[in-house]
Amino acid sequence: MGSVLGPSVHIASPRVCFRFLCHVYRTSGTWPPSRPVGGTPLLENILLGFDPFLLPHGPWTASSRVGLKGVQGPFLRVSPWDRFDSCPGGKGKLNRALVRSKGWEKRRVKGTKTKQKANRRSGMAGRDGNAWDEVDDLEGDVHYRVLGLVRQASAEDVKKAYRTKARELHPDKGGDPVAFGKVQEAYEVLSDPKKRETYDTWAKNLKFRYVRGVAPRAEGGEGILLDEFERMGISCDPLTQLVITCEVCRRPSTKECWTCGMKICDFCGLKRHWKGSFGLHWPLVNSDHMRERLAKRQFEEKKLEDARRLALEDPNYRNEQELQDIRKFKDAAVKMQENPRRKITFDMELGRYYMWAQTQAYVYLAVFIPTGYSDKEIVLEANERTILIQAEESPPVIDRFLSKGLSLEEPIESFVTDDNRFFTAALPKAKMGEKWDALFEGDPHGARCMEPPYRIKEHQNEVVMEIVLPFWIEDEDVRLNISEEGFECEVRNTTHLKKSFWMNKSKRGTFQAVDLQECAWSLDEEVDGQGETCKVLMVNFVRPPPTQEEIMYKKGNRDDNRSKPRRDGQQRKGVRFFIEDEDEFGLEDVLQALCFLDSGETFVPPKPWIRDAEPKVIREFALLNPKVKDLLEKMLGESGDDSEPEDEFYYKSTEVPPTVY
Repeated sequence: MGSVLGPSVHIASPRVCFRFLCHVYRTSGTWPPSRPVGGTPLLENILLGFDPFLLPHGPWTASSRVGLKGVQGPFLRVSPWDRFDSCPGGKGKLNRALVRSKGWEKRRVKGTKTKQKANRRSGMAGRDGNAWDEVDDLEGDVHYRVLGLVRQASAEDVKKAYRTKARELHPDKGGDPVAFGKVQEAYEVLSDPKKRETYDTWAKNLKFRYVRGVAPRAEGGEGILLDEFERMGISCDPLTQLVITCEVCRRPSTKECWTCGMKICDFCGLKRHWKGSFGLHWPLVNSDHMRERLAKRQFEEKKLEDARRLALEDPNYRNEQELQDIRKFKDAAVKMQENPRRKITFDMELGRYYMWAQTQAYVYLAVFIPTGYSDKEIVLEANERTILIQAEESPPVIDRFLSKGLSLEEPIESFVTDDNRFFTAALPKAKMGEKWDALFEGDPHGARCMEPPYRIKEHQNEVVMEIVLPFWIEDEDVRLNISEEGFECEVRNTTHLKKSFWMNKSKRGTFQAVDLQECAWSLDEEVDGQGETCKVLMVNFVRPPPTQEEIMYKKGNRDDNRSKPRRDGQQRKGVRFFIEDEDEFGLEDVLQALCFLDSGETFVPPKPWIRDAEPKVIREFALLNPKVKDLLEKMLGESGDDSEPEDEFYYKSTEVPPTVY
């Protein structure tokens, strides 16, 4: 029992012990077996190995001795003397053997209280005793009862009750020291909010607590444990086999609490317990289920990672952003096909997919084709005034009339990436040296051109745009209109610009790109770089003041185009002030490489994520952007690797003769 071997160590189990007893009885013919083992009666060794409060239900008879081998329950709570009286061999033999082995005295006493005292001396409640009387705090309210309080009593009520009880029970005033000590202990617990909370919580969990001789014990799992041992081929000696049991319910222990070291079972691992100086707490155990969950999660992550890797290896793989671009493109293309003037209408929904630049001899067109796939061919059809570019089985990206004519004597040289999504075409000019103001008929001047016909400079509070005009232009020749969406500028017989401001879509209805009342323009006479007189149209777009929210939470920084995150995956911020000037797909780098390859120089517009950057013309290879250098090497075929490059800018060059209609 617990007092001999400790609170959590038992020898074998009832099932093993009684199997062994029956075996001895059948071989020796005597009951109870009293052959000494190690100098101690065998019966005492066996009785010490199991809980005397759990025995198979029903008396043992001579006819049931052989069948006892398979007895596993049900178990009932009975007093020790009742169990021993029902054992084979009769009441007297077993009682006398027990008295001799433990030194117990069985007395005939009169009166309930005397009989209970005798039972307490024997270590357990007798058949006629009330075992509940031995439990001091079964309901978890003894401290409240000592002070005469209810559980809902306030801290002031606890203090008053303590003072009253202390005056009555203080030993200096003739009170009982034991009762006064209980009052002191009750006040110490209930006056401390943390201790009181723990005590009240502990009271709620008392229904899970096992009290020897009082609270019913849950059915044990010894038989299941032994069956599992037999299945595993493990032999169990009933005299030496130790079973660690749960310190709460006495089931076989399967784990240990890391906080207090208590041996617990799987059931008790689901509720709180206490031990020694450790208050009420949840068990902290090393469980395999967490390891299994982590392994399962890692396995799922590995599967997703492998799926992503295989998807990326597919040349036709498209991520969610690219699929969204495809849907937007198809919607815009279908809408444009319904327009009867589609060949002379500029639409930014389709214009965002191409950009162009020009040299003395060629017009270079760079196109991003959302529906391009490695197994779909790119279709290019062109004549002197029209051009069509589309992916196979897809709506056209470009189907427009050109603003100027093409030369029919030279073929159109094109480059295309390996995945057929980036396409470039070198369109030979019909008149060498002729300057194109627009690429397509019906487009505003400089629409989607890498080098626009103006210079723009962004500041904290304003945006300044300068347009160089001929010297004969006067104020009455300029018509300029600024609205909340954009501005339109028309100079007589010279230029026509139409631009849209970048808008913060998350603040639609409240966002303003410019303050219309503060915007202004002027026409000044200046001298250009060649020493000739010219006019400069200067337009000043004033940004509105920061909102109250921007002042309070963003230190006065506006949510304008300079703070817009880019979609290039490099965590850069900043887009261009005009929507028509924005490059979403890196087409400017391709055009710079083509222009430098043709004429040995290229115009480089300032990047919007670089503050205070200036536009410039580069004539040295070393000053080019690293990405532009890489593109030039691939176009010239100077890559050191003979194998086909796997990055997106692998170009295949083809020559297509103009189609004559």
